[in-house]
Amino acid sequence: MKTLSKLAVSAFLFLRLHSQTFATDEQEDMRSGQQTNLGFSQLPIEIQAYIFSFLEQKDFHRTSLVCQSWREVAFMAGEEKTLDLSKRKLDQKACETLLQVPFSSLILQKCQFGWQEVLIFSRSTRIKELDLRENSIGTEGAKALASGNLTALTSLNLYMNHIGNEGVKSLASGNLGALTSIDLWGNSISAEGAKALASGNLLSLTSLNLDINRIEDAGARALANGNLITLTSLGLQNNSVGIEGTRALAGGNLVALKTLNLTDNRIGVDGARALASGKLVALTKLDLRTSGIGVDGVRALASGNLEALTSLDLWNNGIDTDGARALASGNLRALTALNLGNNPYGKPNSIGVKGARALASGNFTALTSLNLENSSIGADGAR
Repeated sequence: MKTLSKLAVSAFLFLRLHSQTFATDEQEDMRSGQQTNLGFSQLPIEIQAYIFSFLEQKDFHRTSLVCQSWREVAFMAGEEKTLDLSKRKLDQKACETLLQVPFSSLILQKCQFGWQEVLIFSRSTRIKELDLRENSIGTEGAKALASGNLTALTSLNLYMNHIGNEGVKSLASGNLGALTSIDLWGNSISAEGAKALASGNLLSLTSLNLDINRIEDAGARALANGNLITLTSLGLQNNSVGIEGTRALAGGNLVALKTLNLTDNRIGVDGARALASGKLVALTKLDLRTSGIGVDGVRALASGNLEALTSLDLWNNGIDTDGARALASGNLRALTALNLGNNPYGKPNSIGVKGARALASGNFTALTSLNLENSSIGADGAR
């Protein structure tokens, strides 16, 4: 093993030294590469790939283009590598070149892409993770992704890409059956788009982010009762989901959910009660910031069947001393993170010192994070 390590390090230094001398001229690159390859190619291909994995992005890319044998090694070494070209203006020729680069993960945020550039990437059978945040691929770009050859794609991020309902329909019914994670934050998706996702081909999804859209109760019902039974993470922040939608989520098919974000929706007391008594017993993280659940909603959560929760965010929900006491004496003994900030600041019915005392002496022996910002606990509460 020591001999192998020394051999790998020596060969790496040899390759690294020669990669430093690569000229910008393609023929000079080829000539240098062929000279270096005479000794390097004698190493087992596994060691060659291991050495390649130490190269920085620029050197890795240029080395992989030198000759066919190095390209094969680079494909092995680049299996889990990530290429980040965010905020760079890439024309269609550059996108065509990227198809030849041995990276399985591409981060292309804010690259001013339209549907034409996406059409080029849709031909790749190698890409596993594709991050296209804050481009403008639109509906046509979503259609290109859906109808392409992205058979290896497991993670797709389309945060703020203006794809709308028609784009979502294409993604849901396209050739993306291997997807396990998709981020559709801020894409003007309504209940119509949510219904398409729930009844489409994305049966392997474990993570779905629909934050900052407008799916409302009808969309929540569709997701809850659809085909997405493998979901473990669902983001629905600021989607105008109300009590009925929450009841559907709590009583539907999403029993594998571990993370649920319902921040900035109209959950209310009845919604909290539904979550507390529903089927979501596997939940470990629940985010209900600014959801209007009040003290009675907190009581329901504390005494319900959400005993697996390790993280609970109740920022800005009108929780007072009694709410803090209910949490402290409830069933949520597994919590490691609890956010009770802004509940409510500067008002007589805030959490206050008495609430802080209850929390300090309650059942939260596993807590590693507690936020009581703007909850009027004062110096005595802190002590």
